[in-house]
Amino acid sequence: MYEFRALLDRFWVTRSGDRELYLTLKRLQPEYRRLVNEQLGWNLIVNESVIKLEKVPPRAMPWMGIQEFQEPLDYCLLCALLLFLADLDDGAPFLLSSLTQAVETYLSEVQPVDWTRFPHRKSLVRVLQYAQTVGLVLVCDGDSAGFGNDREQEVLYENTGLSRHFPVHFGRDIMRCRSIEDFEAFSWEGEDADRGPQRSRRVYRQLALAPGLYWSDDDRSDYEYIKNQRRTLGANLDKGLNGELHIHKNGAFFLMEDGDRCGLLYPSARALSDVALLLCAQLREEILSGVYVRREDDTVLLTRREFRREIERCRTRCGDGWGAQLRAQSTDRIVEELTAFMAGWMLLEEREEDILLYPAVGKFIGAYPPSWQNEVGEVNGNEPLEDE
Repeated sequence: MYEFRALLDRFWVTRSGDRELYLTLKRLQPEYRRLVNEQLGWNLIVNESVIKLEKVPPRAMPWMGIQEFQEPLDYCLLCALLLFLADLDDGAPFLLSSLTQAVETYLSEVQPVDWTRFPHRKSLVRVLQYAQTVGLVLVCDGDSAGFGNDREQEVLYENTGLSRHFPVHFGRDIMRCRSIEDFEAFSWEGEDADRGPQRSRRVYRQLALAPGLYWSDDDRSDYEYIKNQRRTLGANLDKGLNGELHIHKNGAFFLMEDGDRCGLLYPSARALSDVALLLCAQLREEILSGVYVRREDDTVLLTRREFRREIERCRTRCGDGWGAQLRAQSTDRIVEELTAFMAGWMLLEEREEDILLYPAVGKFIGAYPPSWQNEVGEVNGNEPLEDE
């Protein structure tokens, strides 16, 4: 049943884009329906053109946005594109000039656009290229990228009809939601979030979508559920995703089996991922030796200066093995990128003056193999990183 991972890994699976996988997922519906409906509590769309799992997370995280987008205007333009496509028949052709005129009207009172401005044109190019990638539109003639340099550029598109399935169907009126927090609270409206099916669904969703799940001494309802249902929870997730549930003092992680993948992975092939593993190993040594004190919940609080000092020390010890691009960057840039990267993987949390290290820092560590440094101390940067 591991084909189910494709529904987590992709926005949707279309009949025209991957016919074999589409038919397989359609045939295997009975095998993963219970996981979707009961454990995860998500809506599954299945029709003659697309299969889509509406993956609503228990809480929003920065990496859950559309990775190709760079600014809020991109999302505004995407919404305008969806409104435009909603008025077209399936398979209907349309010109880029018709779209740009409609977008100006749709956004005039929300986020006015000016196609004489290069950033606005580039924003629309990103949206159109994303729409092509996911299958909202087909390009019949021309190139969307050309609009970035020439606002008179004309492109002929075709509406695939998939746009009606793009938005999430909440089943309730969302007009009063004004922030991410409103949507998060709205998801559990009228329910007791600390018990019953809502709590179990929150746990399943977090473990299926996010790197981990943490709890605190003040809020241990999720821990109580995981502790009492660990066998059932682990078995259900393993059946659908093929992995193992790891439970620690204040956190739980569902780790995929070696060789399996679903979505973004950590550690990955990125050089920054290697640096994070090396830094985590160094921080673990410091914590175990008492340099930094663990709090009751196994988190560790460092000042930003202390965290920067640890990165500088890691660079001194292992920097010769980093990729050429990272070696050429300033320490300030490395600190900025590494902090954001580790925060995205729930290894740490950025605060105004401090960095809060989560227990996963001591769990996911790496080191260069002994052969990385020869007898005379010269670095051999071709050896792979060993991680735990």
